[in-house]
Amino acid sequence: MLLAGSSGSTSNFILPNGTFFVELFIFLVVLGVIAGFILPSLRRVLEERDQVLVNAQRASDAAHAKAVQLQKERNDVLEIARVRERAILEEAARSVEELIDEARARGQVEYDRRVADATGTIEAEGRRVYEAVMAGAVELVIGAAERIVGGGLDADRHRETIAAELADADTSTRVK
Repeated sequence: MLLAGSSGSTSNFILPNGTFFVELFIFLVVLGVIAGFILPSLRRVLEERDQVLVNAQRASDAAHAKAVQLQKERNDVLEIARVRERAILEEAARSVEELIDEARARGQVEYDRRVADATGTIEAEGRRVYEAVMAGAVELVIGAAERIVGGGLDADRHRETIAAELADADTSTRVK
C-alpha cells in the first residue's frame, strides 16, 4: 500500500536530479554576472561615496578650523577696538578738562578785569560823591556858622579851613 499511495515516482528528494544541476548552473551564471558587472559598479559608487564623505569631513574640519581662527581674529579686533575706544574716551575726557580749565581761566580773567573796572569806577564815583558831599558840607557848615555867629563870619576866608578840618575828620574816621 505504500507503493500505491505514492505518486509513482521513485525519486529520492535527497539525491539531486537534472533540474537541480540546471538551476545550479543558472544560479552560478547569475552570480558570475553580478560579480563581474554589478559588484564593480557598486564598489565604485561606494568608493566614490566614501571619498565624498572623506572630502566633506576634511572640508568640515577645515571650515571649523577657519571658523575658530575667524572667531579668534574677531575677538582680537574687538579687543583692539575696545582699547582704542578707551584711549579715545580718555583723550576726550582730558580735552574736556582742558577746555573747562581754559574756560575757567578765561572766566577768572574776565571776572578780575570786571571787578577791577568796577572797583575803579566805584572808587572814582565814591571820590566824586565824597567831593560833592564835602563841597556841600562846607557850604552847609558855613551857613550854619553864619546863623549861629550872625553876620560876623567871612565865608571866603574860612572856607579852606573848614574844608581842611572836614578832610582831617574824614581821614581820621577812615583810618579807624
